[in-house]
Amino acid sequence: MNAIDINQVTYRYDSGVEALSDITLSIPFGAKVALLGPNGAGKSTLLHHLNGLKIPSKGSITIFGTKVTKKNIHSIRQQVGLVFQDPDDQIFSGTVWDDVAFGPRNLHMSENELEEICTAALGNVGMLEYKDKAPYHLSYGQKKRVAIAGILAMRPDIVILDEPMAFLDPSGQDEIAGLLQGLHYMGKTILLSTHDVNFAASWADMVVLLKEGKLLTVGDNQLLADEKYIREANLHLPIIARTFKMVPEFSDEKLPINEQEAFRLLFKRLNENNKYQY
Repeated sequence: MNAIDINQVTYRYDSGVEALSDITLSIPFGAKVALLGPNGAGKSTLLHHLNGLKIPSKGSITIFGTKVTKKNIHSIRQQVGLVFQDPDDQIFSGTVWDDVAFGPRNLHMSENELEEICTAALGNVGMLEYKDKAPYHLSYGQKKRVAIAGILAMRPDIVILDEPMAFLDPSGQDEIAGLLQGLHYMGKTILLSTHDVNFAASWADMVVLLKEGKLLTVGDNQLLADEKYIREANLHLPIIARTFKMVPEFSDEKLPINEQEAFRLLFKRLNENNKYQY
């Protein structure tokens, strides 16, 4: 069973504007999925369908085999946690602890359960020492981590993040990247939208390209070296691929898309030329 099955989903706003058009896509359990495309491609709209914030005008979405409907969105949201792009849209309580505890409290958990769950969630994002702080005293990156902790406290199997790297400095981006890898080790299925092809190339094992509300193509992260699709999605090749593309000596090689692939290619060439011994 897939974690998510999207079957011929179309979504129209009340104005009649079609934001998504006939999208069919399956997400395996445990996948790390990067959703890319230009502004207006429908990335956020699609993500909002996956936990019932929006219901398709046509087609269906199933989570672990259960169809998402207006009647079951509460149970769906316990399985699918959505982290908004702007943490200020998600954090509203007086303290970090109260914010993370909000969801579990609504499930009528005991105080002992609440203590265990919130401690674990804040510990997983490195924010336990800030539990008594007011959220407005936190940096933007810290707020992002608190928003993620609030989702983790609901113990979802699927975590969805809308532009998690947006407006973060390099240090903040590294922290979120490490956190995402930790979620993967915990067995979560992770979907995120991003414009950052370099991050997607190094992190994702599945890449989904959207344009104008339509599914352009799906593949593994090597898809980000396919210039035809990258141009069509109004994106750039990852910077490592662009760098190697300019070197004639590598014109007969598959373009590396991340640091690991670049290292392997350079190691291979150095060995071929007997310039590296070990």
